[in-house]
Amino acid sequence: MTFTRRAVLQFTSAAALAACTPALHKSHDADVIIIGAGLSGLHAARMLAEDGVRVLVIEGAERAGGRILTLDDVPGSPEAGGQQVGQGYARIRKTAIDLGLAILPYPAAPRDTAYSVGGRTMSSADWTTAKENPLPGPLRSLAPSTAMMAAAARSNPFKDEGGWRNVDPGDDISGEAWLTAEGFSPEARHLMDIGLNGISLDTYSMANLWRTLFIYGTERSLGAPERIEGGSSRLTEAMAASLEDGSLRLKTKVKAIIDDGSRVEVRTDNGSLYAPFVICSLPFAAIRDRVEIKGPISDPHLEARNAAIMGLPYTPIQQIHLLPENRFWEQDGLPLDMWTDGSIERVFGNLDDSGEVTSLTCWVNGLGIHKDWDDAAWFAKAAADLEQMRGAKVRGARVVRWDSSQPLSGGAYMHWAPGQIKAWAKTMALPSGRIHFAGEHTSFLHTGMEGAMESGERAAIEIFERIDSQPA
Repeated sequence: MTFTRRAVLQFTSAAALAACTPALHKSHDADVIIIGAGLSGLHAARMLAEDGVRVLVIEGAERAGGRILTLDDVPGSPEAGGQQVGQGYARIRKTAIDLGLAILPYPAAPRDTAYSVGGRTMSSADWTTAKENPLPGPLRSLAPSTAMMAAAARSNPFKDEGGWRNVDPGDDISGEAWLTAEGFSPEARHLMDIGLNGISLDTYSMANLWRTLFIYGTERSLGAPERIEGGSSRLTEAMAASLEDGSLRLKTKVKAIIDDGSRVEVRTDNGSLYAPFVICSLPFAAIRDRVEIKGPISDPHLEARNAAIMGLPYTPIQQIHLLPENRFWEQDGLPLDMWTDGSIERVFGNLDDSGEVTSLTCWVNGLGIHKDWDDAAWFAKAAADLEQMRGAKVRGARVVRWDSSQPLSGGAYMHWAPGQIKAWAKTMALPSGRIHFAGEHTSFLHTGMEGAMESGERAAIEIFERIDSQPA
């Protein structure tokens, strides 16, 4: 189900709220406390506040935005989270327009890729026939991660955006098991594990990929993805700034969320806050072992939700942002972007509006991350690898970590392990008493930024329905 402002307005208005909600009184810190100032939390807050609900958004970080992060301290301001705006991102686009932000096409960029596999650096043409390439037949011209998508696209069992929630158990198998059954060699599977949007092929359900492929297909039919002018952080900054003064508290970490039946207590490192309702938009990886949630014992989904909080995998990502000091791609004639089987995995060039290269991003996923490497170690390794592969001269600019070392995120984004969808997908986002849940991990129809907005909208409407049902 897709929710719109028109659907929300039929539930309530500011006047109706004042007339029929005596339970929402001034002794509370807010009518609704929203935990997390990422896209989902901010979107829910804006929707509720627009119709007169008194909201308080609390955020553990020093900034609003969550996993949306534009690196303004790196030349060209590359994105470290929230990469692009699809043509079907209706909520993102409307919010940007409402807040006066432009959505622009990406500058034209070469689409070719260089490869460095087995110690050999080569062009895409050479990769197709290289002995280092273990991919079969028509897939040999593709990067291993792209080859996996192409192979999976031939047998996608999902026929609509919500089909993944009813996945057949026979399709809810690991990427490793599926590729093995399809005849891919161990060498091919090893390369396909690099750059996977998961932890590893062993723990990654094929349902994730088939869901993604369906969404990508729909998006491609609408046109090319675009970007927020000035960076994705301009959107979350504007959303936060649009809230009333005093309704956003930063540097406030949550320790517990407790529903006593009549109200919810949110215990933070700065004391307790109270409201009739709470929306928790924290990633499950940020909740586990850090935030105690006590909903009503009568909640029929309590056990499943707790299991999801503890067990839902989050993809770890480390990004190494570099500044090129020579134009090595012009010197060797190979494309700037690279796919490698080394420590730096994938390399992307970041371009300004004129098409000039401003920085490079080494993008490391899953098992390839190094939690024990500090920034200096990553800069040294990336510089050494790029010099060996391409004769590149680079210097470090910034390392961004979306992994378990970051307690406010716990990872970049969730994915499903085999068997988890049937067990948790339909129940883990349902309210637990007065505690509601949002966040990209609870979205039904979308993933990424639009999925986060979808989930915030759903949670806000759940609150509207609760308020509307209270006796005057």
